[in-house]
Amino acid sequence: MNQSARFRYSPALNKVVLQGLTEILGTARLDDLLASLPAEGAGRDLGSLRQVLLQTYGQQSSAGILMRAGRAAFARLLTGSAAELGFEDQSFRLLPPRRKIFTALQQLAGWLNRQEGGDYRVVEGNGVWQWVCVGRLEGDLSASCRPLCPFTMGMLQELTYWASSGRVYPLREEAGGKAAPTGCVIAIEQQPLD
Repeated sequence: MNQSARFRYSPALNKVVLQGLTEILGTARLDDLLASLPAEGAGRDLGSLRQVLLQTYGQQSSAGILMRAGRAAFARLLTGSAAELGFEDQSFRLLPPRRKIFTALQQLAGWLNRQEGGDYRVVEGNGVWQWVCVGRLEGDLSASCRPLCPFTMGMLQELTYWASSGRVYPLREEAGGKAAPTGCVIAIEQQPLD
């Protein structure tokens, strides 16, 4: 992986994103794709990378690549930032599974907000947790979230799997509604698959 490669995110989030992408695409392929992106700056993010992936692999494959990279990125985040996220605290580790997942979702949302990754909220109700991103990009609150949905969904899949000790919780992307009309809303079922 090109160590000088930079997205518009904070150094900590940039590192996690690049590690996740490298694990899925490999160093050589990722470097080729990064060379296709605009010069470093505000236009260099997962959204611009997704456009390159769309042109190279198509709609479904690019979403799958980003989802798998999101899973890998969350695993790297656990390795490097578990203490910062509060995941090593005994009070967190002893929570019942559903409360543990909700708390982990809130902690991840807070961390991503601090890392300039978007404006995330977690809402609980009607048998689901809703992960809502309304974005942050020079006045257009949705532009930075939509392309991140597959990557974020991968992170959330891995988070729920990890926090529940291996149980699978169904996730789905929903229409934004009033919370995020064109942003990203991911619903996570509170009942795992058995």
